Amino acid sequence: MSALHDVNLTEHTIERPLSEIIRERRATPHFDSSPVLDEDLEKILDAGLAAPSGFNLQPWRFVVIRDPERRKKLREAAMGQPRVEEAPVILVACGDPQAWKNGDLELMVKTGNRHGMPETGNEHARQAVAGLLDGHGGTAAGISGDVNLWVNRHTMIAFTTIMWMAEALGYDTAPMEGFWEDKVRTLLGIPEHVRVVAMLAIGHRKGPDKLYGGRFDRAHLTFGERWGQPIEL
Repeated sequence: MSALHDVNLTEHTIERPLSEIIRERRATPHFDSSPVLDEDLEKILDAGLAAPSGFNLQPWRFVVIRDPERRKKLREAAMGQPRVEEAPVILVACGDPQAWKNGDLELMVKTGNRHGMPETGNEHARQAVAGLLDGHGGTAAGISGDVNLWVNRHTMIAFTTIMWMAEALGYDTAPMEGFWEDKVRTLLGIPEHVRVVAMLAIGHRKGPDKLYGGRFDRAHLTFGERWGQPIEL
């Protein structure tokens, strides 16, 4: 085992605090070839799988790309971004708008019952989900009868949770939305109806991190009680 590997193992025993990560994290421009440890990747993925979702339907799917040749091909589908090929792990986050119809709704009900949810609420849950996601009541829910927006929202919650966990374990990350969805689907065998939402590079940065571009003032972005009204804190 290399000295670098020893250092990584030591560093990953202590997770960085979230407040520090939020303050210091930057999108990494380039990655070196040092690996993401399997035990860390398990923690990273499990964090995303624990994210919340509407009705607990968990509509996300993640494809983890570690093979160098496949990352090279994926780079072509990602508009030539070098970090797709450089980073040892690329996570492709997808949302399946039909998963609830294809067994996930019943799986959610059974899983909930196994964890103590009352069976008396099963039929209500089925009707509520169908009403929201099958085009009945979708407009009221803000999805205009189209579940793609709903799926995107929830997939990004899990995606962001994964990003924070990777950073907490001492890795660098770069979220990416620049790619041709149809090419990514073809390369990875993703079904046509599944949406490719975003990609995340995970590894260790090579060279300097991206410069901090600053953030808008709180007063510019947050309001109290209604739009445009200053929030008093």
